[in-house]
Parts: sequence; structure tokens; C-alpha cells
Amino acid sequence: MARFTGFDEVFSALYVDFDNIYTRFLEADPEAARAFGSAPYRWVRWIENHALRILYGEGVRRRILKRTCYLNPQRYQEFRNPFIRSAFQVVDCPPLTSRGKTSTDIHLVMDCMDDLSHSTHFDEFIILSGDADFTPLLIRLQEHARRTLILSVGYSSPAYTAAASWRIREDWFLQQALKDERGDDDDNDLPVGVQTPRVAQTATRDVDEEDDPSPGNR
Repeated sequence: MARFTGFDEVFSALYVDFDNIYTRFLEADPEAARAFGSAPYRWVRWIENHALRILYGEGVRRRILKRTCYLNPQRYQEFRNPFIRSAFQVVDCPPLTSRGKTSTDIHLVMDCMDDLSHSTHFDEFIILSGDADFTPLLIRLQEHARRTLILSVGYSSPAYTAAASWRIREDWFLQQALKDERGDDDDNDLPVGVQTPRVAQTATRDVDEEDDPSPGNR
């Protein structure tokens, strides 16, 4: 892992399955869906600070060095420019079938596999999608000793969440990353008494499970 003066740095790559996250937010909270699509710089900044102290200990920062967004330009053209202005590479994934199936899945998987051998050693792969089809990808990334963070909105397959190192808690993302103008560091909101181990947990846990000191969550 790279070292800068006084910091341990976690190098991350971020992949956004826009259609999946946006449509699920749209069903649950249209205002949140609009914020997700129109102001990605806000929630990217929040992810850069999210759960670092829990996962890695004190004095660690996350650098998202690669940002890729996969979207259907026929439906979500209006959101391309906000992502481009937030330093994302936008991959257009138009429908390939009469049922509207796009190529997002295969593009995302191929990019992740390519990035395993990238000259920059990515410590984390952050995938914003609730698509259980990515379960084998998460397992393969784990086999290569890479941490995986996922954000899924609504129901998630137990196998999918179990295959990830960490699941970004949906309600925190909604309230802090999308709606809270203050923005950034969720570590300030952790309950008193939370342990912050130096080494990340190997099991997949939501933040609420990790933060709850009750015996049932140990």
C-alpha cells in the first residue's frame, strides 16, 4: 500500500451501475434519485471518507483514483454531464434487446478484471449496484486479496452481500451522502464505544452491525 507523509493511503476504483441504483432510488425516494444523478461529486466525497476509521484505523485516507459510470444514454442522457464534470469516465450502455437489456454487466466485469492487473494496485473495488449477477465478480476479487465495498438499494441477495468485504449502509448513504449539505465524515456520527480495529474485518457487515456493541452482533 502506498505511503504519503503522515498518511496510509487506500487506492480505490469506483464502478457505478447507474441504471440499477437510480431506478431503485426513484422507487423509494425521487428526491434522492435526482441528487444521486445530478450531484455525484457530493456522494463521491462522502464515500472517500466513509467507514475509514472502522475499516483501517486512524490516519488513513481513501483515494478514488478511477471513477467509471455505466448508463443507458437513451434514458439518462441528462446525467452524463454531471458525472463527466465529477471526473467520471462515462460508458454508454444502450439497450441491446427489445426488453431493454444493456451491456452494463459485462462492461463492468471486464473493467474490473482488467484493473486487477493495472499498474496502480487498487486496494479496493467499490461497486454501486444491487445486481446479484456481480456475486462471482466479488468472489474473484476477494481471491486476489482485494477488498470490495458495495452499495445496494432495497433488497439484496444474501449471497451478493456475503461475497463483499463491506456493504455501505443504505440509510447513511441516503441521509448523509445525498441529503445532508454538511457532507462528509460519517466517522463523527459513530456511536460512543465503537471499536476501530487496525485491520479490516474479513466478514461482510453493514455499518449498523459493526457499530452495535450488543452481544448479538459480536
